[in-house]
Order: sequence, then structure tokens, then C-alpha cells
Amino acid sequence: MNEKYQNFLTAEFTVFDIETSGLDPRRDEILEIAAIKFKGKEEMGRFESLIQPTKAISPEVEKIHGLNEIYLLVNGRRSDEAIKNFLAFCARTIIVGHNIKEFDWLFILNHLKKNSLPSPANKFIDTLELSRRILSLPTYSLSNVAQNFGLEHRNAHRAMPDVEVNAQVFIQLMEKLLLTDNK
Repeated sequence: MNEKYQNFLTAEFTVFDIETSGLDPRRDEILEIAAIKFKGKEEMGRFESLIQPTKAISPEVEKIHGLNEIYLLVNGRRSDEAIKNFLAFCARTIIVGHNIKEFDWLFILNHLKKNSLPSPANKFIDTLELSRRILSLPTYSLSNVAQNFGLEHRNAHRAMPDVEVNAQVFIQLMEKLLLTDNK
């Protein structure tokens, strides 16, 4: 086994995903956040939280992930509490997600900015960017990348199921990158 792969097996990663009330991190809200922490390929823990909205959720958005205001108000936590706990969960790990640099992490950063909180210094691996670099596919949606590896992506657009499949995708991508890398 090469040294880069050995380093991967000892590194700590947090694969995460969010569901939101829309596509604009300045205007829309995080409604659900989930994460799984790994040391290499070994699962170390899970984090999952529904978040209480402060604005109405449109019927179009509700159709995507099935989350509605009443359910979230009853079962969710305040966003400041949920995001604080999420950041504590993933502290000192490499954060992994599918399109996190252009979407998910922007929502986290906007929340921190609104609340005058500092941005964490985590490093990132975006599985969308990684899959574009390693694979040759017609599209690079999480479902399509998962299918490329023979993985089933059930319950798309719910945070924990998306994290579970993306964790498997991430491991497959890293093995493909590191075990075939002769540098």
C-alpha cells in the first residue's frame, strides 16, 4: 500500500449535507443538516439535526425534500444551536461534501456571518470536483456518480441519506485516486 493511501486511512473526515428552503444562501435557510465522521474508512460518529425555519417554506421546495414548517417547528432546533453543534462535531476534520464549495458551505458561512461568528479553518474535499477530475460521466450529480460505483441512492434530497451515499462515493473516489496514483 502506498504512503498517500496510508495517510488517507489515518485522516479524519466529516462528510456532510444540508437541505435548504431555497438556493440563495443570503436569503434562504438551512432546514436539515447531517454528517458522518470517519477516520479513513471507519465510521466514528453521526450528527443529524432538523432546524426550525423562520420563514415560510414554499410548496415547491417542500416537494423536493418533504420537509414542512409545522414538522420542522415541532421537531427542529434553533439554527444557531444546530450549526454550533455541527461545527463542534466536525472540528479539526477535513470536511467532505458534494458541491459544498458552491452550495452547502456557503449557507454555513452566511449563517456565521449573520451571527458575527468566525469561520472555521477546516480543509475541504468536494466530491463533485473530485469526480469531475477522476471520472468521465455525462453528468456529475451525486446519484449519477453513485450509480457509476454501483451504489443505490435512495431518499435523495434528505440530508442523512445523501451523506451516507456520498461517504461511500468519497471512499470509492479516494481509493481510485490513491491506489492508481503512481506519483
